[in-house]
Amino acid sequence: MGKKIQWVGGSDRRTGPFGPAPLLTNGAAVEKAAPVVARDGQASYGAFIFMEDKPSGPVLSRMNVATNFRGWDLYLSEGRPTVHIVDQFPDKALKITANERLSTNRWHQVMVVFDGRRQGADALALYVDGLKANVDVNNNNLGSNILTDVPLRLGARSDKSGPADVLSGGKVFLQDVRFYDKALAPRDVARLALAGLARGPSMAKAAEIKDAYLAGYDSPSQKLTAEMAKLGAEEEGIRERGAITLVMQEKTDTKPSANVLLRGNYLTKGEEVSAATPAALPAMPADAPRNRLGLARWIMSRQDPLVARVTVNRLWSQLFGNGIVETTEDFGVMGARPSNQDLLDWLAVEFMDSGWNFRQIVKTMVMSATYRQSEAVSPQKLEKDPQNKWLSRGPRARLDAEEIRDQALAASGLLVEKVGGAPVKPYQPENVWDAVAMKESDTRIYKQDTGSALYRRSLYTYWKRTAPPPNMEILNAPSRETFCTRRERTDTPLQALVTLNDTQFVEAARHLAARAILSSTNFDSRLDHITEPLLARTLAPEERAVMRQMEREFRKSYQAVPADAQALLAVGESKTDQKIPPADLAAWTLVASEILNLDETLTK
Repeated sequence: MGKKIQWVGGSDRRTGPFGPAPLLTNGAAVEKAAPVVARDGQASYGAFIFMEDKPSGPVLSRMNVATNFRGWDLYLSEGRPTVHIVDQFPDKALKITANERLSTNRWHQVMVVFDGRRQGADALALYVDGLKANVDVNNNNLGSNILTDVPLRLGARSDKSGPADVLSGGKVFLQDVRFYDKALAPRDVARLALAGLARGPSMAKAAEIKDAYLAGYDSPSQKLTAEMAKLGAEEEGIRERGAITLVMQEKTDTKPSANVLLRGNYLTKGEEVSAATPAALPAMPADAPRNRLGLARWIMSRQDPLVARVTVNRLWSQLFGNGIVETTEDFGVMGARPSNQDLLDWLAVEFMDSGWNFRQIVKTMVMSATYRQSEAVSPQKLEKDPQNKWLSRGPRARLDAEEIRDQALAASGLLVEKVGGAPVKPYQPENVWDAVAMKESDTRIYKQDTGSALYRRSLYTYWKRTAPPPNMEILNAPSRETFCTRRERTDTPLQALVTLNDTQFVEAARHLAARAILSSTNFDSRLDHITEPLLARTLAPEERAVMRQMEREFRKSYQAVPADAQALLAVGESKTDQKIPPADLAAWTLVASEILNLDETLTK
């Protein structure tokens, strides 16, 4: 239950929410039967406070200085509400202090809520004007006993043994002092605050009344506040798990400068030079700042379209297999000459005119008649343009390593499309890291992941630069030890062995085969279920005849030797569908593998 603390005070008064409010003096006991707060009990107490300047000291207290301050209080620390719950101070105490100081020369309702059943700092909450305050936890090691037999005092502690035990540093007026032997809910605290804040136009601003009303009475607002608190806690957890990112900031106290280093020796400094661009290149505008912002604007200037040219050339290379300038990494005198200078310049201008819009320039390229040409090559085209430098036919290039793996996973239904998260360790040969790892290295042993982590996009594959994933390295993925803008494309027997025999590809073929078998009982429909996601077409009659003969021979072979079928179906961690006869599934697995390995599947 709750009750008001009856207190008259002296003659010095100020108008408060509930009439004249007395000045808080340095503290006589105000009740013989003081409120009791047990260590495992509950209590809520507080008052309306008006302060001048930045006072410090107890506002209300039942605390015994003689027994190491055992008890509890509401305190002001230079105007910041503070709460002590003490067994023995400071070793066995709980103390919190509000981050913000109370405003001077206006009324605030301050309420403390203690729940001894909760652990640590969660046992204590501080409210200002009905809203939970952000606090610093100064002590968090409360002992087992907080009972004390001294009286409740206003403006002082039990025996006023020192300056910190008496309120000083500015006048404080007090009104509506309350104590409850329970932990009030946030809505109840807000209602008490609103009852005072809403009394009279001079007592509170409209925004403060609105906040107290929403916290104490408005159910939708309370629900949203609880959801926001939950999200805030999640955000705080994410921030605590994250790392600190260092950023660079321009110096403002000195002018940026550097010295020419004579013969490259950093100890031998020559002439001092200021920030500028090389004389051989266009000068920076006179009004451009000589800092990183000015440099960025100069680099992106229309007067020097190099950035635009390099960017559209790399996009062209991704879509067409080769750049207009073949050496996408080198536009200098040692690089290749453009196969079509006018086209390169036109694309660069289009890119800049679009506001550097990547989507628009990619759309322009893929909707062009050049990109949409057939890949079919005639003897005449092969003779005149053997490497397709002049784009006499549609672009054709083998997919990159990551695209080949992701395509197989996607077609089979194994691909996990989750975005973001930690890197993963899919299938890889055993002991592949041992040869390059030091004994003390934390990446000496490769521990393969399990479950869905095996089927994440290749983008998330854990990459050890000195031992990259072999199945990607064989398909010309760079080691990432150096920067790379253009991958070499080779054709070797090892590449075929990867796409035929690597665990990831065999497992993908099995799942693709299972989906096809379960989709229909008709051979042609099953075959279409495999070819359409991989080839974007159905097979011609002569192609179907070849695949039908293969499937028949494979099934006959596996029916004769069931152990071979079981061995094939055991590849990979995922389970085999037990409803499908093993010989049928093994035969269709090889059919799916054949189609996965077609040149048409592995190129775009």
